[in-house]
Order: sequence, then structure tokens, then C-alpha cells
Amino acid sequence: MEIKRVIKIILFILKILWKTFAVIVLTYAVLFSVAGTIAIVYAYNYISAPIKEVKWLKNHNPIESAYMKEYRKELQKSNDTDTLIHQFVPFDSISQHLKSTVLAAEDDGFYTHPGFDIEAILAANEYNRVKGKVKRGASTITQQLAKNLFLDDSRSFERKFKELAYTVLMERYLGKQRIFELYLNYAQWGKNVFGCEAASRTFFKKSAKALNRNESARLAAVLAMPTRVNPNNMHSNFITRRIAVIANNLYLHHAINDSGFFNLTGFFPPKDSSDSQDSISQIKTDSSANIYKTSNTFDALTPETPQPGILIDKSTKTGKVNNMSKIADSAISASKNKKRSHFNRHD
Repeated sequence: MEIKRVIKIILFILKILWKTFAVIVLTYAVLFSVAGTIAIVYAYNYISAPIKEVKWLKNHNPIESAYMKEYRKELQKSNDTDTLIHQFVPFDSISQHLKSTVLAAEDDGFYTHPGFDIEAILAANEYNRVKGKVKRGASTITQQLAKNLFLDDSRSFERKFKELAYTVLMERYLGKQRIFELYLNYAQWGKNVFGCEAASRTFFKKSAKALNRNESARLAAVLAMPTRVNPNNMHSNFITRRIAVIANNLYLHHAINDSGFFNLTGFFPPKDSSDSQDSISQIKTDSSANIYKTSNTFDALTPETPQPGILIDKSTKTGKVNNMSKIADSAISASKNKKRSHFNRHD
């Protein structure tokens, strides 16, 4: 009898343990199911939200970009006016000169790469490694637009992942022309100036469609440092060097001829694309020999008006070469660097 009683007690205890175990297992199953469902919903929203945001851009123009919103907050903190000058214009209302000079300045492979440029990234990484710090970025126009429209300025892995995701999505759903249209309309061109139309009217008192090549090149030149340089500053060495690189890329893509190159820079391009020392010397010689010449191709600028790379001595009315040797070396250096220019903002 004692043995049977002991067995009953043991069985009773085992039954209780089994029920307890079953309850625990069932509870964990429910919790994991709920957690899994929440995770799936979160993942779906995390993935689908950017897709919806990008698709929305196909037929809608944002009032302001994420960068513009954050920039206004920074202006408020520094007690500056937070009024931003911005006006959207369609792609066909933008000068072809501005389109070509912006591509030459920021991303001359825009129409051939899938949204990111592996060659440029590797070149920038090597350049920064040699310099020992981040001095050059390799962001394409699509990547810059992704950062401007959707992201903040943080340098986290998550931000870089989102940038890549938005870049791929925009290339997939928007296409090159819409991406370029949005870029031109939301890029910063001055301290409080956003979009090419506002920039054109602010600095040149005309619409973006009416810009000539010289004006377009000067606007494109300031994209790398829009809050620090003014396109109307004829004495800026930075703008002069940038215009030299822009002209070099346009020339290499056969968008301008020798006359157009001279019109932008004040000196002629190398006669030989091999970029030999003779070519460098030829540029410097040509620039010195032709710097005093005037031409109707200067887009209505008079000899009294300083040209890029030229300072006019008002006392003698004589043109002087302003650091022309450095400008020539800059253009040749750009040619040697895989015929590309990557002066966009750091990542």
C-alpha cells in the first residue's frame, strides 16, 4: 500500500510539472508569435516606407527637403533669419548649360552609373588614405539627393545603409531625368538659397532657363561650398579652379570646343590628350598669349568685366593673369585623375 501511495504522489507531481511546462511552452510560443508578428510588421514598414516615399516623388514635389528643415533649425539656433529662398521649376525650364556644367562639376558619369560610382569611391578612399583624413567624397548626384531629401548629417552605419537603399530605389522608380530635376531644384546654392531658379534670380537676376554657359559654370562651381562662396566673386581662386575642372570635363566629353574652353577659363585646353609636360607648357603659353584677346563669344561680357582667371587693372586697362599657372595645373590634374571630378560634399 505504501508503494502505491508513493507512486500516486510521484505521478501527481509529474502531472503538475507537465502542466506547468506546457503552460510555459505555450506562453513562450504566444510571446514569440506576437514578437515575430511585430517584427514582421516593423520590417515591412521599414522596407515599404522608403519605397512609398520614393514613389510619391514621381509626381509630387516636396515643399522642402529634410536637409532644408534641419538647416532652418540651425539658422534659428544661431539667431539668423530662417527664411529660405526656393522655387521649383520643371526640367525643361532649366538651361541646358546649367545641366551640363553641374554634371561636369558633380557627377560626369551620372547617366552611366547605377546610382553609385565604385571607381570614384575607390579613388576617394585612396586619396583620403594618402592624405590621412577625409578630404574628398565620392557621392553621386543620386546619393546627394538621397541625403538631402530624406536623411540627416550623421555618419552612422544605419545612415549609410539608408542612403544606399534610397539611392537604389530612386534609380529604380524615378529615372535619371526626374532625379536630376529634383537635384537641381533642392541643392543648396547660397546661404539661404535653394534650387537653381532661386539661385539664378538671386545672383544673375534672370530665370534658370536664361542662364548662359559662363553663368551656369559659376553656379555649378559653388555647389561644393554654397555657404562660403558667391558665384559673382570674380576674384575667388576656388571658383576659378572649379571652373577649370568643369571646362576640362566638358571638353573631354566634347560638349565644348577650344573656343568654349577658353571662354570659360581664359586659356586653351591641351593640344594633346596624353597630358604630357609639353601639353602643360602649351596651356600656360596659350593662356599668356591669348589673355588679352576679346571676343563676342564671351557671352556679352565686356573687356572691362573680369573673366574667370583674369583680373583687370583699372588704372591701365590691361588684363593680368591671376594664378593662371595653378589653374592650368588644376585642369591637367583633373584630366589625369581618370578624366573625372569629384568635389561633392564629404559623406
